[in-house]
Amino acid sequence: MRIPTELVLPRMSDEEQCRLFTEKLELIETCQHFFIQRKVSAWINLTPAIANTLLSDAKFASQVERLSFLELAINENYPELNNGKANPTLAALAARFPLVLTNYGAGGISNRAIFDGLFKRVVLDKNFVQQRITHISFEPFMRAILAQLFPSSESIIISGIDTPEMLARVLPLGFSAMQGALWPAVPPAQIISLAKI
Repeated sequence: MRIPTELVLPRMSDEEQCRLFTEKLELIETCQHFFIQRKVSAWINLTPAIANTLLSDAKFASQVERLSFLELAINENYPELNNGKANPTLAALAARFPLVLTNYGAGGISNRAIFDGLFKRVVLDKNFVQQRITHISFEPFMRAILAQLFPSSESIIISGIDTPEMLARVLPLGFSAMQGALWPAVPPAQIISLAKI
């Protein structure tokens, strides 16, 4: 049985979170040729405990910095995200590492952190997208979001694209990338074999 990380993390100590983060780094490192050759980014979720360790432990931070394709993912539940660059931890992280906001639209934040330029990428929340995609107002609403966010972020990614019909609906909108069931997760062993293609 697999338990989602977001359910386990709150019950883990800071040390356990850092150990899990290190294991993820090591796994990504084994697949690094794929990411480098394909110019694809890899994301690892960032918790406050890991953020503090990255900012206080030079050796730990250097493990992340040596993987140029690695980006750190933060969700809307991150503490004091609404403070934007007035949050010293977030400002320091954004100055040192590429950050990704992974569930924009989940309802947890204002746009301040995005407008402050803290995030290289913004990923629209899957549920946010799927609740709206069948409405007639979907296209103008998404275009408004893109127009609002693109000046502050390098790319905007839409998630929750699970069917060919959904894909057809979002393709003309100009998102930087898409996520969903049309592109299922790939186990690490398969990523390594993809690099040989």
